[in-house]
Amino acid sequence: MKTLLLKESEIKKAADIIKQGGTVVFRTETVYGIGADATRETAVAKVFGAKNRPPVNPLIIHFDSLKTLFKKFPDVDLGTRHVLNTVKSALTVILPRPEWIPLITTGGLETVAIRVPDCKFAQKFIKKCGLPLAAPSANTSTRPSPTRWEDAHDDLNGRVDAILCGTQTQIGVESTVVKVIPLASPPCSKTFNKTDYTIQILRLGGVNSDELTKLTGIKVLYHPTKESPGTQFKHYSPKCPLLLVDDAGTIGDYSQYNDLIKEFRTKYGRFPKIKIIRKTDLGKNGIEVAKNLFSKIRDLEKDADYIVCERFPDTVEYQTINERLQKASSN
Repeated sequence: MKTLLLKESEIKKAADIIKQGGTVVFRTETVYGIGADATRETAVAKVFGAKNRPPVNPLIIHFDSLKTLFKKFPDVDLGTRHVLNTVKSALTVILPRPEWIPLITTGGLETVAIRVPDCKFAQKFIKKCGLPLAAPSANTSTRPSPTRWEDAHDDLNGRVDAILCGTQTQIGVESTVVKVIPLASPPCSKTFNKTDYTIQILRLGGVNSDELTKLTGIKVLYHPTKESPGTQFKHYSPKCPLLLVDDAGTIGDYSQYNDLIKEFRTKYGRFPKIKIIRKTDLGKNGIEVAKNLFSKIRDLEKDADYIVCERFPDTVEYQTINERLQKASSN
């Protein structure tokens, strides 16, 4: 398969590929995704094949707007409607699977993950397609998520029909996946009350628990489950081992890695190339760090035998970043 590299202005050509059952990589606010017609089994199967993704790992379905989403899901409860209306970015919500979504899209589950990306280009592209798009991150399974089109090209060249070549994504980590749960079933009131619901985070992502609470006014809990994409398998790993440490040490001092160096030299007969990511390398706050994390890892892996990364503070601001690093690490 030859992968076409398209400018974002060539949106019609890309949309035609989707309509014909093909796969197209496109930019969202979180990471680049590999899109396909979420309602067509053969198209969705191409996504799983391109990524080498386990078939029980569900996909997230993307819509161009809340208006379109609510038209497709007319029975969304009041709590979920409130969350979708108040959290505009980096959010995915779990809903019951309607019949028009094939089981292959949901990994065999009777629930489905849905979202509206907060990216004008992504919205425009999905609208041009005229279809809801199944769009997991545009990388092969286990790899760091792509925040630049070049990252997606490194993993998927020859495995997808086209890549829309845009700018670096703004957030840099995947969406937060949540389930809005009524405290009584069915909810006691026919009018919305914040105290009638709780938000369960199934996967950490671009919007943290404090932000969710502030935006929605609803109590938030963290409890990962298999209903969410990206919780069951190895993820985010570079081509070389990534080691997490509390302090990487002074520049040029590798004494704390003596055992690692000795083992490597015995095996390969040379000093290993150790690349270090210090907390200050990625930004001044959690927003900057998240945006730069995966691109930094992908840049360093090209000329490294080991990547050593310092852990970030154990706070809500860095919770997603530390979780991604832990999944990516070899220790």
